[in-house]
Amino acid sequence: MTDIALTAARAGPVQATVLALLVLALSSRIVVQLTARPARRKTLRILDMVAAPVLVAFVIIILQRFRDLS
Repeated sequence: MTDIALTAARAGPVQATVLALLVLALSSRIVVQLTARPARRKTLRILDMVAAPVLVAFVIIILQRFRDLS
């Protein structure tokens, strides 16, 4: 099962999609944080919950790349 997930993580379009989603989630969090009033904590929490699994997927992809290079 993990071999299938790691093979999919090595695919170029998957890596590009994960990177784009991560940049989008983090930049939208920054924009909301700078423009919103402090009452928007729920929105920031939702953006954090969206960014966390994408960040984990990004770290897995980076670790796979280093493993493939060695």
